[in-house]
Amino acid sequence: MKHSLFSPSSAFRLALLVAPALLAPGFTALRAQGGPQPPPPLMMFYREEVKPGHGAAHAATEAAWGRILAKGKATEHYLGMSSLTGPSEAWFIMGYGSYADWEAKHNEGDSNPALKKEIDAISLKDGDHLAGTRSFLGTLRKDLSYGPPLEIGKMRYMRVRTFRVKQGMGAAFEEGVKMALAAYEKSHFPASFAFYEVEAGTWSPTFVVLRPMKSLADMDAMDTANKAFLDALGEEGRKAMQKTFMDTVNGVENQLFAFSPKLSYPNSDVIASDPAFWAPKPPKEPAK
Repeated sequence: MKHSLFSPSSAFRLALLVAPALLAPGFTALRAQGGPQPPPPLMMFYREEVKPGHGAAHAATEAAWGRILAKGKATEHYLGMSSLTGPSEAWFIMGYGSYADWEAKHNEGDSNPALKKEIDAISLKDGDHLAGTRSFLGTLRKDLSYGPPLEIGKMRYMRVRTFRVKQGMGAAFEEGVKMALAAYEKSHFPASFAFYEVEAGTWSPTFVVLRPMKSLADMDAMDTANKAFLDALGEEGRKAMQKTFMDTVNGVENQLFAFSPKLSYPNSDVIASDPAFWAPKPPKEPAK
């Protein structure tokens, strides 16, 4: 991954981008105290397009990133995930408490030249496996998010939905989302998602919705949940919401990702949620 402190232009991973699976307030902050936590106020997304046939080599390079950052005691952690649908991509997400927090993390590399040198070297190797990169920054929209907080360390998948909204139609789009939220509440929709509004890095207005999942089996129950949601909207509500989104949205992209320990540099609280997954012990060498 292109660590934002040292190589801001080289990576765009994970830009979580992504809603009807909106990114939920259930998305645990990357620097949480453990247990369910609300999503971070500020999120940086990095997205890397992996060359065909380079998946394994890219994962190995990313694992080296994590080892280098751990050795240098870097405090900026991130979670990485690989695409299950769409283009062959790796996405990375990094949460911050504020712009000041982001700036402090960004400046951290200036005081650690040894770490910066290693980062520069691994960046060159990582670039051999990439066809393109991009990054974007999003701010949490609590008013558009839904569901109880989740423990991100126990999640294994992420559904990401990205909305590209027509110019001048942002307010109308948000009203449509709030119409849907009321029906989610009424139907007790069994999911959490966090809504991020992109501030910089891609077309504006753009909204990314993240919905973490423990298992892909969670999607098997969606037919029943979606029916209850539509019943809560009612016929007139469905027509009104459909018209609103047709009038305000240029396009929607839906993708599924799987979290990957090899692509991640998680903090201790995420690891503690499931050590066997996030920090598996190396296999024992056979006795000689």
